[in-house]
Amino acid sequence: MQKRIIEIDGKKAYVIDELTPVEEINDFYTYVNSLSFYKNERDDEKDEYPIFSVDFEPEVFEKETFIGSKAAELLAQFYGDNYKLKRSYINMSCYGDVEFPHFDCEPDSSDITILYYVNDKWDYRWGGETLFYSNKDTRAAVLPRPGRFLLFPGNIEHTGTVPTRICKIPRYSLAFKYIKI
Repeated sequence: MQKRIIEIDGKKAYVIDELTPVEEINDFYTYVNSLSFYKNERDDEKDEYPIFSVDFEPEVFEKETFIGSKAAELLAQFYGDNYKLKRSYINMSCYGDVEFPHFDCEPDSSDITILYYVNDKWDYRWGGETLFYSNKDTRAAVLPRPGRFLLFPGNIEHTGTVPTRICKIPRYSLAFKYIKI
């Protein structure tokens, strides 16, 4: 496992690589490509440009999938075990979609978001970075990478950028939203 720490306004985010076996990355990507996505995911209530997504039953996904159980292990390791998975879903974005900077929770909340980058291959020229902001300025960028986990407090403003024009495949990100209990 490789770990990189990003700090934004005193809050730590973790980038975790080389945790997911290649077979698991490939199998999950194949599974995701067979799913039916619906255009209903919005960054906030004012978002007029929803992107495609698909939801999973949180407790089932966390307990019965390799990726769900790894996310729970990482959460406990870096933020503690007093969290409950509230939502798990995959966003699908393509060139031409629209994404907006947003927060996943209220500023005083301790909620945690974990992203898992689903694609089995990704070229840096395709973009699709997750950007983190502070005072309406970019502070950090994390590229999608097959099998990469990104853990961060949900009260950090961020956005998942859309792939560039040269990217011919969707960018898939699996999001886990944890609330403090």
